[in-house]
Amino acid sequence: MKAFSEIYQTIPGILLLLAAVLLVLGQFGNVLRAVQKPRQLHQILLAALHLAAGFTLLFLLLYGIDEEDHSLFDPAPERQDFSRVLMAVPAVIYAGAECISAGLLYLQSRIIRRYRIRHLTPDAVKEALDHLPVAVCISDLQGNVFLSNLRMNELTEELTTEHLLDAHSLWLRITELGTPWKDGYLLHGDAGRVYLFTKKPMTVQETGTQRPFTCITASDMTEVYRITEDLAAKNKHLKEVQFHMRAVAAYERSLIAARESIKARTAVHNQLGSVLLCGKHYLDHPERVKADELLHLLNYSSFFQLVEAEQKKTEDAVYQAIRFAKRIGVTVKITDAIPEHPRFRDLLAQAIEQCAANTVRHAGGDCLRVTLHETDTHCTAQFRNNGNPPVQPVTETGGLLYLRQAAETDGGTMTIMSEPVFLLTVSLPKTENS
Repeated sequence: MKAFSEIYQTIPGILLLLAAVLLVLGQFGNVLRAVQKPRQLHQILLAALHLAAGFTLLFLLLYGIDEEDHSLFDPAPERQDFSRVLMAVPAVIYAGAECISAGLLYLQSRIIRRYRIRHLTPDAVKEALDHLPVAVCISDLQGNVFLSNLRMNELTEELTTEHLLDAHSLWLRITELGTPWKDGYLLHGDAGRVYLFTKKPMTVQETGTQRPFTCITASDMTEVYRITEDLAAKNKHLKEVQFHMRAVAAYERSLIAARESIKARTAVHNQLGSVLLCGKHYLDHPERVKADELLHLLNYSSFFQLVEAEQKKTEDAVYQAIRFAKRIGVTVKITDAIPEHPRFRDLLAQAIEQCAANTVRHAGGDCLRVTLHETDTHCTAQFRNNGNPPVQPVTETGGLLYLRQAAETDGGTMTIMSEPVFLLTVSLPKTENS
């Protein structure tokens, strides 16, 4: 067997020296990994002893080479003797020691790796947190960040153009830029993404005491937000369609009623025409017509004429407007008696129809309250509904604009109040020309 002094300058000797260096580095890494494991003192001691043994082997190799070459230390007889002993050791013994050290290094690395797989370590927690799709930031009550994953760091830079340094500043920025939604704030990011930021308290058991912390999370709500917006738009469209369907149904019923009325009037007119013809025939030829039958026919025709005239007299524009409101699902409740002023009754009917339509279309209500007030000079009506109050000031377009023009044409006024509830007031003076 060759001594180490014979091969230390050859490739096998250099490989032995390099292997000793690598073993020391690996043993040092095992010591660092063992220190990170809680309550594993025996593993730390084994790793430290293994490192000391590997370092000793490397030191002996380097010491023997150094004394052989007289390059670093001053030559001394006792050192030269010890160096000769080290150099005279067979190289295979050094190689065997390194193989044993490598085996121990492998076994200890497996033990440490198995422990990391089977036990929850701080590195495992951080790695798992970084792979979450939800952004997480945990801080104390003073705003000092203790833990945050990569997603939270990315979102902070993307939405606030700042680095995550203080949790209080982050949440303040979120409240400034975000829109309140449920129990958090919505923020719009790049590429149309929408994120929901929430803030909740949490406690951690530490050395027998409860320590308070704050947890800020951010979830990707793009799909939920888009679906919610689509549903809101569709609900608004459905309400408009529902209103139009009610109006069409009411109009259809009005057509049916008008058609029946026309049929009845046509029958009455035809009957009246026949009576007139009979009367003319009686006047021309009294000897050919029985007077009793002609009198009975005249009474029957007069009865239908009187009923039609009475219907025309009682069913004016106000009652027609109330029936229109009922057809579209709105109950009209009128306080006090309706004034007999003809122009005011026409204006009141137009206002009832318009307010009933707006109650269904915009307020989502089903009841219209009309308060009337009559003095010696003016007639006034106030309209309220049980629906939702307007979110924005009411814009006078369409029917409301025509209603104002009708009131002002006759010298009256119209006012609209949006807060705290919707209130429309029309007033008309009692003048000769109105």
